Amino acid sequence: MSRQLRTYSSELILVGLIVLAAVWSSGLSPYFLDTSNLLRSAQFFVIFALMAFGLFPVVVQGEIDISLASTLAVGSVLFALLSVRGVSLFAALPIVLVATAALGAVNGLLVAYAGLPSLAVTLGTMGAYRGLAYLLAGDSGVTGITPDYRLLGSSWVGIVPSSVVLALIIAGACALLMGTTSFGRYSYAIGSSPAASRMAAVPVNRTRVAAYALAGGLSGLAGLVWVSQYQSARGDNADGSILFVLTAVVLGGVSIKGGSGRAVGVLLAVVLLGTILTGMQLANVPGTSQTLVIGALLIGAIGLPRAVQLIRQRFGSGQLTAPAGE
Repeated sequence: MSRQLRTYSSELILVGLIVLAAVWSSGLSPYFLDTSNLLRSAQFFVIFALMAFGLFPVVVQGEIDISLASTLAVGSVLFALLSVRGVSLFAALPIVLVATAALGAVNGLLVAYAGLPSLAVTLGTMGAYRGLAYLLAGDSGVTGITPDYRLLGSSWVGIVPSSVVLALIIAGACALLMGTTSFGRYSYAIGSSPAASRMAAVPVNRTRVAAYALAGGLSGLAGLVWVSQYQSARGDNADGSILFVLTAVVLGGVSIKGGSGRAVGVLLAVVLLGTILTGMQLANVPGTSQTLVIGALLIGAIGLPRAVQLIRQRFGSGQLTAPAGE
């Protein structure tokens, strides 16, 4: 039991923080604990959860992708354009997912085979893909979404919104992918040591491209959720959301240096961030202050493990620096 507690200590801490955040948010607004409000809020954060699960394998490999929100914008616009042209959702879904996965794969090819730094690559494609979304959508965006495309955002499975069920399914699939498949084992190995992984005959380049393609595909799926909820698509969809997505991944226990992290941690981090932001929104806290809180959490999530490591190095051996002259 104690071993299990140590293994899942970060997830248990997140559960405790979620409880504290819920108590705090209910103090900010008496409407927070309203069931309908919680379900509507959960629907809103599904979009960010899907992108976070896509980013998860990339960060595990020690890389980054800040172009996911732009990829979502391209996906949402493609879904909207296919909708107004009478293409059924079942036909549009594979088309858009392949297209957005291809955008992600471009990032992976540039990082893996060209050897370019992932931050620089995805910063460039963030602008390029956003520009592509604006070109496809035009100045006024795309409206007139047909009912089949809106179904995901308006239907329920029992008392749970369909989009939330989708997010939970993706979370489970991501956990299985990273925990039970060769792709997951390769990803953790690459994040721990790319050089050692190559020596062990791990297909480092192919695995990296696959991770970026998966991230692009899940961003495209998030684009469908966006269209189903907002019934329109514009080139600026989800602009600025990468801060939330990256914070959810790192706060969920995924090392920014790669090699560690679990899908359940990412899911719990999304719930925690959603709880905090929902409470602040109900209390009419300005959006700038909400961004400040998310940014502070990201810095804390990155800096806290390093601080703990330094403290252990300083005091763990029991050796203190003697004053000068002794």
